Amino acid sequence: MFRSLDARPVLVAACFGLTFGCLPAPDVTPPEPSTPAAIEELSPEQILAASDLPPTLDAPLDGDEMGVTVHRLTNGMTVYISTDRQKPRFTSWIAVRTGSRNDPADSTGLAHYLEHMLFKGTDEYGTLDAEAEREHLERTEQLYAELRQADEGRRAEIFAEIDAHNQAMAEYAVPNEFSRMYSALGVEGINAFTSDEVTAYIADVPSNRLEAWARVEAERFADPVFRLFYTELEAVYEEKNLSIDRPESRMWETMLLALFPAHPYGTQPTIGVVEHLKSPAYTDMVQYFEDWYGPNNMAVLLAGDIDAKTALPVLERTLGQLPPRPIGTRAEAALPPISGRVAHELVAEGEQSVMLGWRTVEVKHEDEPVMVVLDWLMDNSSSGLLNLELELTQKVQDAGSWSTSLNDAGYFAISATLQQGQTHAEVEELILGVIAKLEAGEFSQAEIDAIKLHEDIRDKQALESNWGRVARMLDAFIERRSWAEVLARDQRLRAVTREDVIRVAKTYLGDDYVVINRKQGAHTVPNIDKPKITPIDIDVSRQSPFAAEVLAMPATELEPQWLVEGEHYQHLELPAGPLIVAHNARNDLFSLQYRFDRGHRKAEMLCVALELLERSGSGPTSAEDLQRRLHAIGTDVGFRCGGETSAIDIDGIDANLEQSVELVEQWLRDPSFDEGDLAKLRVNIISAREDELDDSDELGELLADYARFGEHSVALSRPSNAAIRKVRAKPLRKLLATFPDHSHRTLYFGPRAPAEVAEVVALGRRHKKTGPRKLRRFRGGVEGTTIYFLHKDVAKSAVSLAIPLGAQDREQLPVARYLAHYMGGNMSSLIFQEIREARGLAYYAFASVLEAKVPDDQWALIGGMGTQVDKTNEALTTYLELLRERPIEATRLEHTLGSLDADYRSSRIDPRWVVWLVDSWDQRGERADPRPWEWGQIQTLGVDDVQGFATGYAELPVIVSIVGDRTRIDLDALAQLGKVIEVEPEQLVSYGMFE
Repeated sequence: MFRSLDARPVLVAACFGLTFGCLPAPDVTPPEPSTPAAIEELSPEQILAASDLPPTLDAPLDGDEMGVTVHRLTNGMTVYISTDRQKPRFTSWIAVRTGSRNDPADSTGLAHYLEHMLFKGTDEYGTLDAEAEREHLERTEQLYAELRQADEGRRAEIFAEIDAHNQAMAEYAVPNEFSRMYSALGVEGINAFTSDEVTAYIADVPSNRLEAWARVEAERFADPVFRLFYTELEAVYEEKNLSIDRPESRMWETMLLALFPAHPYGTQPTIGVVEHLKSPAYTDMVQYFEDWYGPNNMAVLLAGDIDAKTALPVLERTLGQLPPRPIGTRAEAALPPISGRVAHELVAEGEQSVMLGWRTVEVKHEDEPVMVVLDWLMDNSSSGLLNLELELTQKVQDAGSWSTSLNDAGYFAISATLQQGQTHAEVEELILGVIAKLEAGEFSQAEIDAIKLHEDIRDKQALESNWGRVARMLDAFIERRSWAEVLARDQRLRAVTREDVIRVAKTYLGDDYVVINRKQGAHTVPNIDKPKITPIDIDVSRQSPFAAEVLAMPATELEPQWLVEGEHYQHLELPAGPLIVAHNARNDLFSLQYRFDRGHRKAEMLCVALELLERSGSGPTSAEDLQRRLHAIGTDVGFRCGGETSAIDIDGIDANLEQSVELVEQWLRDPSFDEGDLAKLRVNIISAREDELDDSDELGELLADYARFGEHSVALSRPSNAAIRKVRAKPLRKLLATFPDHSHRTLYFGPRAPAEVAEVVALGRRHKKTGPRKLRRFRGGVEGTTIYFLHKDVAKSAVSLAIPLGAQDREQLPVARYLAHYMGGNMSSLIFQEIREARGLAYYAFASVLEAKVPDDQWALIGGMGTQVDKTNEALTTYLELLRERPIEATRLEHTLGSLDADYRSSRIDPRWVVWLVDSWDQRGERADPRPWEWGQIQTLGVDDVQGFATGYAELPVIVSIVGDRTRIDLDALAQLGKVIEVEPEQLVSYGMFE
C-alpha cells in the first residue's frame, strides 16, 4: 500500500528492555513461593520428571525446510537449532516460559523490570567487589519493602537513602559491562522483550565466539545481582511514559481489559500500572526469578552458522550446569463470557477511531489455523474484505484486523479510523456490515487458496532470516508444541476451506463483542514525579576479572567479506537508467523497485496521484478485481512518494515477474478513477492531516525537520489543502500515465540471471530526465543554541538535536563514523551510558552523524532522546555538555575500535539488501564497496584525530527541538541554555488549514 517517503525514521539507541510485541499482562494471585527447603527435598531427577518438556528431536523431520532439531541438556534446558551457513553468525534467543501472565497482582510490570535487571551483571561481572556491595543491596531491598507502606514524607526519606546506597554500589560497579563484553566480542543486537507468556533475551553472535557467549549467558542466569535498581527503574518509567503518550497503547489496554476482565491478559499491562511502578516490589522480583528462571523452564534458540555437534557440548558445560528447580504454578484465572455489546470510551488528541474485539480461541485449539485464514480474508493490505469494502471505497481513512491466540485464550479485533464528520456509530456499523459479508460467505475458495500461497511466501521469507527461524522456534517452546506438532499445524492451515471460515466466523464473531471508541479531547496525563538521582560516575577503565578472562578466550579470527561486482551484484544499463541486480540463490522470490528522483517538489500532485492510484482499477478492470488478481498470483505492489523521490515496489514469485510488471504498467497507463473517487480521497487526506497535527509523535518528527531545515523542510513543500481541493481527476490520470516515462533506477533481487532480468523489467518509453534532487540544506542564520519548542500535554518530551557541519569531504567519512559509534553506537556508547545508565534521564538516547546521500549534501551531528517532561532541562543540559565539553576518552575509544573491528570482520550483507546498499553507494559517487577503505582508515585514527573532528563542531550552533508540556518544563530555565522559540503546529506544514 501507499507509503509516504516523507515519513522520518525514529532513531532509537540499541537498548535492553525495549518491549515490543507486548500485550497486556496478568492480574493473578501469586503462586506459593518455592522455598530453599522445598528445593532440597526434590532431587534433580524428580524435578525434571515433573517438568512439562516437549519431546526431543535429534534429526530434522521430513518436509521441514528449517531443519530444526530439538535437544535437552541434562538440567532440562531445551535447545532448538536451525542451521543456515549464509554468514558466520548465529542468532540466539534465550527464552523463559514466563511473562507478565505470572506477575503478582499487586506488582504489575515486575516481569518486565526483572528483564531490565538481568543486564546489570552478577557476582562475577558488573562489579569489582561483590562482597563489598552486598550490604547496600540488602539495605536497598529493605527500603523498597518499606516504600510500599510509607507516607509521602517517609517516601522522600526512603528515596534519599536508596539514592545514597545506589551511589555506594556505584563505587564498585562496572556499569554496562555486559554490553561492553559483547561489543568487544562482536556480539550485536543485544536486547530483550517481555510479553504475556515469555521473556526472551536476544543476541546476534559471531560463530567464532560461541564459547565466550555461552559462558557469559551461563553466568548471567546463575548468579544475577540486581544492582543499581534505582537508576534502571527510571528507564522503566520512561518506557511507561512512551505508552502513556500513545493513544494506541491505551486503546489496547482498554480493549483487553474489557475482553478479559477477570484474566491476567486483561487486568495488568506488561509494563505495569503507574501506582505499582511508583512502589516497585524488589523482593517480589527476586522471588519471581527464583520461581520461574529455572533451566527446566528455559530454552536456547539458535539459528544460523551453528549445528548440534558444535553447540551441544559447549551448552552442556555452561548453561547446562544451572541447577534445575521446581517451577512456579500458573494461577488459575477466570474467562467469563462477554455478554452483548460492551462499550468503552477513550479520550485522546489526534485521530478518532473505533476498535471492535471478540474473544476467540487459545493457540492450540483446532480452530486457530482457521482464525489465521479468516484474518487474512478480512485484511491482507490489498484485497481483504476490509481493504475492498472500507479502504478501497474510501468509506473510512483506514481499517485493519488482527487475530491473536495465546495459551489460555485468543481474540480477534478490527479497527478503523474515522473521516472528519463521521460518527463512531456509523463506522461501527460499517465494520459489522463487513463481518456480515464474511459470515454470509461473500468470498471464494480461490481467495483462500491465494492466502495459502502468501503463507508459503512468508515461510520462504522467514527462512532467509535467522530472526524468522528463531521466532518460529520460540512459538513452539512457549506453546508447548513438539516440532512435529508445529509442522502439523501448518498443514492444517493449508487445509482450511471456505466452509471452515464461515463456520468459525458464525461461532466467534457474533453479537457478544467489545467496542472502544477513541474520541477527540484532552487526556489527563498521570504524573510520575522526577526523583532525585545522583549521577553515577562511570569509569570506563574498570574491568572485572571475569570480563578479562572472557575477552582473553581464544577464537579463530574471522576475515571480513566485502561486496564485489560480478560476484555479489552487477550493474547493467536500461533505457531508463541503471539496473542493479543481485542473485537470490535461496528461493523463487523476487523484489523489484523502480526509484525516481522525482517527488512532490518537482511534481506537486504526484504523491496525491499515486495515493489515488492505489484506490483505482485499470482500464475495464475494477479496483477490487485488480487487487484480487494481484493477490492471487502472490504479488504485492506498493507506491512510495516524498519530496525528492518516488518509487514502485513489486514483490512476488519470480515465475510471475513478467505478468506483475505488465499489470503495474497497465495500471499506471490507464487508471480508472473519477471525480467521485478523488473527492473521497480529498476527505481522507485532509482528515489525516488534521489528525497528524494533533499527534505528539508526528509533531515531534515535523518539528525536528522544521527546526533543522526551516523553509527547506519537506513538510513545507507539500501541496496545500486548497491545491488538493482544486485539482481534478484528468490531470492526475495524465501525471500517472507519464510517470514511468521519466528516468529512474531499477533494483532487482531474485533468481534470474542479469541479462534475463534486463529483458523483462524495463519500464516506460521516452524517459524524460528528472534532473538532480534538491541538496540537503540546514537552516541558516542560527547562532548559539536555538530551541524550537511546541507545547503538548504529554508525559514524555521528544527532544531532537542537530549540529550542522556543512558539506564535508569524503575523506571525513571514517572519522565521522568512528565518532558516531563512540557517541551512540551501542549500549556502551557515551550518550546512552551517561544519559540513561548514569542518570536515568531517558529511555532512549542516541547520537549519530548524518552523512551525505549525494555529493554536496550538508552533514550534521544529530541526536535525540525521549525523557520525562520534568527531566527535560536536566537531560538537555547533560546532552549538550557531552557534545561540547566532554573530551574523547582513550579507553572508551579503544573499546569502540574493538567493537568496530569485530563488526567489520563478522558482519555480512544480507543478499536481499545488496542492491539497495549498492544503490546508496552509487548515489554517493562510490565506484565499489567503500567499507575496506573506511575500515583501513579508521584503524589509523587515534584520540587526537577523533578529538580534532569533535572539537570542530564544539563551538558550532546547535538546533534543538522539543515537543513537551510547558506546565511541567521551566521555559525560563530552558532559556538559559539557548534562545527559545515557541512554535505552533500550523507553522510546520504547508497545508493552510488554519487560514
